[in-house]
Amino acid sequence: MEKSALDHLLAWIAQHGLKDGDALPPERSLAETLGVTRRELRTALASLEAAGRIWRGVGRGTYLGTRPLKFAPTLRGLRSRTSPADIAEMRLMFEPVLAGLAAAKATPEDLGELEKCAKRNAGAKNDEEWQLWDHRFHLLIAQASRNPAIIALMEVINGMRVKPNQREKTVDQGTRHHFAQQHQAIVDAIVARDGETAARRMREHLLNVQGFGSAH
Repeated sequence: MEKSALDHLLAWIAQHGLKDGDALPPERSLAETLGVTRRELRTALASLEAAGRIWRGVGRGTYLGTRPLKFAPTLRGLRSRTSPADIAEMRLMFEPVLAGLAAAKATPEDLGELEKCAKRNAGAKNDEEWQLWDHRFHLLIAQASRNPAIIALMEVINGMRVKPNQREKTVDQGTRHHFAQQHQAIVDAIVARDGETAARRMREHLLNVQGFGSAH
C-alpha cells in the first residue's frame, strides 16, 4: 500500500528523533523533502493539529506537541472578540446537552445545591444579585456532569458573559421572575432524571433569554 503524506511525515519525525517543542521545517522545504505536494502536506499537518500532536502560530512556524499556555487564547482575548450573539449561539449548542447529562449524572448533593441556587435566583432583588446566582446556576449544572473539561468550558463561558458594555441588565423584576421559573423547571427535570425534558427546557430558556436580548 502506498504511503500517505501523513505516513511520510510521521516517519520523518521519528527518523530525526524530534520531540515536543521542536520546530518543523517550513512547508515548502518539508514537502520537497517528503516528496509530497504542499496540499498533501497541509492535510497531514491539519490531522496532526486536530489530534493535538502539533501546533501552529502565525509568524512562529509549526511545532511538535500541544500549544504552550503562553500562546493559547486568553479569556481577555476571547471576550474582546466575542459578541453576545456569538455567546448565545455557543450556549444553544452546548447547554441543553449539558442539562441532559446532568440529569443522568448529578449526585444528591448536586441536586440539593441546584435547588438552593434556583431559590436564591428567584429571590434576587436586583441585577447584580441576579447575575451572581444565574452564573452559579449554570456552573452547577456543568459541575453535575462530573467532567473536568466540561466544567472548565462552562467557567470560560461564564467569563465571556461578564462583558458589561455588551449586555442588557435584567432590571425588570417580572423578567427576572420569569427566568427564575424557567430555572426551576430545568431543576425539576434534572431531579426527575428526565434528560430529554431538561435539555428541552434549557433550550427554551436560552432562546427566551436570547429573545430578551441579554446575556444571561
